[in-house]
Amino acid sequence: MAGKNNALIDPQSASLTLINVYEVDPQMQDALVQALSEATENTIRHQSGFISVCIHSSLDGKKVVNYAQWASRAHFDGFMNRPETQEQLKQFAGLAKSVQPSLYKVNAVLAEG
Repeated sequence: MAGKNNALIDPQSASLTLINVYEVDPQMQDALVQALSEATENTIRHQSGFISVCIHSSLDGKKVVNYAQWASRAHFDGFMNRPETQEQLKQFAGLAKSVQPSLYKVNAVLAEG
């Protein structure tokens, strides 16, 4: 994705984190990564309260993990309540065998240095 990389994992932040685990057939992994990336670049990142999205693909080809940060629960709920969002989520789910979304808060960050 183009633009500034502003993903920040901070336990002091009031932000909300969505971690969405998609189980996929290996031949569908790239298509899902591309769909998530394009939707984020074209529409999701322009929504109020959006902070960042990180998209990860498992080395075995069987999973895609979408790590999304939103400024608040209200911003996330506003995004989720849009009919356009629901249509996008259906498209993503159509590329996967299963989808497991969960909302999180950051409790701790431990890093070298």
